[in-house]
Amino acid sequence: MKRTFLGLPETPERARVALIPAPYDATTTWRPGTRFGPAAILEASVQLEFFDEETGREPHREVGFLTLPEPELPVDPEKALSVLEGLVEEVLSAGQFPVLLGGEHTVSLAALRALRRRHPAFKVLQIDAHPDLRESYQGTPWSHACVMRRVLELGLEVIAVGVRTASREEYAYIREQRLRVLWAREIRKDGPGSLKELDRLLGPGPVYVTCDLDGLDPGEAPGVGTPEPGGLSWYEVLEILKIASKRPVLGFDVVELLPLPGDPRTEYLAARLIYKFLSYLTPQLLSAPAKGKTP
Repeated sequence: MKRTFLGLPETPERARVALIPAPYDATTTWRPGTRFGPAAILEASVQLEFFDEETGREPHREVGFLTLPEPELPVDPEKALSVLEGLVEEVLSAGQFPVLLGGEHTVSLAALRALRRRHPAFKVLQIDAHPDLRESYQGTPWSHACVMRRVLELGLEVIAVGVRTASREEYAYIREQRLRVLWAREIRKDGPGSLKELDRLLGPGPVYVTCDLDGLDPGEAPGVGTPEPGGLSWYEVLEILKIASKRPVLGFDVVELLPLPGDPRTEYLAARLIYKFLSYLTPQLLSAPAKGKTP
């Protein structure tokens, strides 16, 4: 039986939001199992309250959701990305807003490739414990440790938030290329590297948001493949999403969920994070052209 976000019956003809499961983890490097993340998010979403107390909205009623069936993805990362890219392209062609459910972080590249063909310029807001900027890792340039290096090669600007560990290679590359990284240790301050700085760096233009769940502190989100201490809090991540929602958002993903037996905290957090961000985005989703119509 097909799982749906919130566990509700769907009406595809009115859905403005399409959730795309991306069950892939062939390049994970420590604890495998993120391929089970999409199913765990959908299962946990059934327990959410449909009313968002902060915004006073019920996004599932206002914009409508469609959950795509979970695809069988090839092990080869390039082939897997090609399949996912095709799914994202179908969603965009239908006039729907894409939400990718990972899976390892490599899957973000599929959505960004599809969007890059339609939008000449936009920024990528990356919530993450790691910069993911290696040229190659464990013999492949498609590793989840390399995904943002591949994103930069698409000609997109990346602004990373919550980073708190990096390889020597990545740190040197950040300095050489003058990349925008807001380190976790700086977020709670009021100067450079703070959330005020993030609002300035994003500017007024469109943005894609990729949320690696290890960007949160493992005390709040322990179910990730590479937990790092000193991460962002739930409310800090919500502030980041609210900042993003002030400009046009082209899509987003939530990745790197590793379900832990007997501990559903992280998948519930992921499901709530998705619904929360969609609550913030509901006004702009309602103002977008309906499916099948052009502006």
